[in-house]
Amino acid sequence: MAVAGFWLGTRASLITFTVMACWLFRIDAGGRLSGSTRWFLERFTWWDSFHFLRIVDRGYLPLAHGCCDQAFFPGYPLAVRLVMPLTGGNAALAGFVVSVAAGTVAAVVLWHLGRLVSGSPRGGWAAVVLLAVAPYGFFLVTVYSEALFLACAFGAWAAGLTRRWWAAGALAGLATLVRINGLFLAAALLVLYLAQTHGLPLRRRLRPDVAAALALAPLAAAGFFAYLRARTGTWNAWQQTQEIGWDRQLAAPWTGIDNAWHSIRTARTPDLVISRWADLLVTLAGVGLVVVLALLRRWPETVFVLLNVAVLVCSTTLVSAPRYALMWFPAYLLLAEVSLRRRWAWLTPTIVVACLPLLGVVALSFAAHHWTA
Repeated sequence: MAVAGFWLGTRASLITFTVMACWLFRIDAGGRLSGSTRWFLERFTWWDSFHFLRIVDRGYLPLAHGCCDQAFFPGYPLAVRLVMPLTGGNAALAGFVVSVAAGTVAAVVLWHLGRLVSGSPRGGWAAVVLLAVAPYGFFLVTVYSEALFLACAFGAWAAGLTRRWWAAGALAGLATLVRINGLFLAAALLVLYLAQTHGLPLRRRLRPDVAAALALAPLAAAGFFAYLRARTGTWNAWQQTQEIGWDRQLAAPWTGIDNAWHSIRTARTPDLVISRWADLLVTLAGVGLVVVLALLRRWPETVFVLLNVAVLVCSTTLVSAPRYALMWFPAYLLLAEVSLRRRWAWLTPTIVVACLPLLGVVALSFAAHHWTA
């Protein structure tokens, strides 16, 4: 309860800061919502939010009838649909509620993960604090799917660490229904299982129940692609929309880095300059995180972050890298564990001081409907 209260307190402060700053500086860029909650909700509903809201409203349509809702997995819109009766049918408000609730669940589970990995409740608190001040953690209170993914992913990892494989597989499957990154989570869980059973005879390692549990994530993805096939008439509608909507295609690693550098040099507005620098720096930090995890021989975590980073660097664009980095939970756990050492006790307070102003910048940028991530 203490963790949930702390998290809700930080979210309430962030929401209050955003709303009061927008009111004080008369920030209202207009929008597409209506009703009495319009002004408030438009501070937290923009860009990809409308893809989710259209899916809630009309489902997935053939590509000829519109793009690019097909690029978004159905887990978050389904959760919004389930909550809508509690919000009087207001989909944007339901999306906001889902994100805040899911973020609270994610924080509680992250505390348990931090305690489990570090062996101390202080490690759990450090991990939660780091997530709370993450600059792009503002997206955990917006009509976006990151909070719901984190709640499922943290739960899956906690279940895997405690060898509850059916729970781990089921939560990884739910995470996959929210974002395709759930497949990377399932791969990391498989490596975690192999690490836990290292040294056992082969016949004891080959467990059909674990295989069936971890197959739930790829089955969830396959089910969504089959559904898109039925709705759109093509098996690769998801990839097509990535290319049409965001020019995101498979490419050599240096292509995305080169394109990111070019986009920085051609940026003409402050919001684009900030976001494009953030894309490049976060991606490079992700590469560094992979190296550190590999040197520490944390192979399950290495696999998870490596696959997430590889999707960025082996693409024609690095757009939204800071928002994707919210899902790299091994970073929170590693930093929390390191911060418990006496000579590194300064680490968490320093990160908090450095990140809080950046969190405010991201919040106001998004609320003003500038490009953020």
